[in-house]
Amino acid sequence: MNPTPKIKVTSETTAAVIVEGDRAPGVLSMTFAMNRAIEKARAAGIGLALVSHTTHSGPVGYYTQLAVRANMAGIAIMSSRPNMAYFGAKAAGVATNPIAIAVPSGPDDSVMLDMASSELALGKIKDALARGAVLPEAGALTKDGVPTTDPAQAAIPMPLGGAKGSGLSLMFEALTSLMLGNPLLEPALEGRERGHSQNGLAIAINIGAFTDTEGYREQMSALSRALKGLPPMEYGKEILLPGEPENRRLNARRRTGIPLPDSIWSQLSAAAEALDVPMPLST
Repeated sequence: MNPTPKIKVTSETTAAVIVEGDRAPGVLSMTFAMNRAIEKARAAGIGLALVSHTTHSGPVGYYTQLAVRANMAGIAIMSSRPNMAYFGAKAAGVATNPIAIAVPSGPDDSVMLDMASSELALGKIKDALARGAVLPEAGALTKDGVPTTDPAQAAIPMPLGGAKGSGLSLMFEALTSLMLGNPLLEPALEGRERGHSQNGLAIAINIGAFTDTEGYREQMSALSRALKGLPPMEYGKEILLPGEPENRRLNARRRTGIPLPDSIWSQLSAAAEALDVPMPLST
């Protein structure tokens, strides 16, 4: 990552921009891109920003929420180097490329889908390793292509829904990297590795250019209530919308703090000590 990047727009049209990320942390370049997409959407009804040469972006749902706060729908997609099995192969051929879609709902709420194209996000595997937990069946392969539930052996995540997940990941590469002339998958697969890099796509849709914004919010809220009113498969179980479990977990963390495994705390403490940064006592 470049800690002092010069993020800039290299070309633009009425509704689209191309952003050079200059190897910035993804949170910087993708926030920049979504804000430019929102500006375009205010004038053209829709705005699209393609980002080249960025790095790890974190949870992409964050960028779609920028659009929601502007009374717009937001879409964010990232592409990266091969780290996930392609359907039918026992080696990495595509990436765990994520997509997030968020729309406003109710007076000050939203519905957001934020998902990787893999059965297990890489962060989930690392979390399981830190907690000493077992992975679900059919979630990952070892480096030799053997199915495993051991997070210490898991090296290659499996695609979500088999061919569906690897197909999504492939098309995300086509919509981002190839559009930018900065392919990531094929050079790595052919042995022309160029180091870590990601490309991204941010889209903002100005709801007010197509329909009444408040009416849209009310309709989305009514749809959410109708879905949550469906009979559950199991008695006493609640019907949840995309993003609800994550929102509840976020609110709980804000109240009680973030639980960290001892191994993660030790790594953070060691990094802080190396940088001469004081750390609070672990609780």
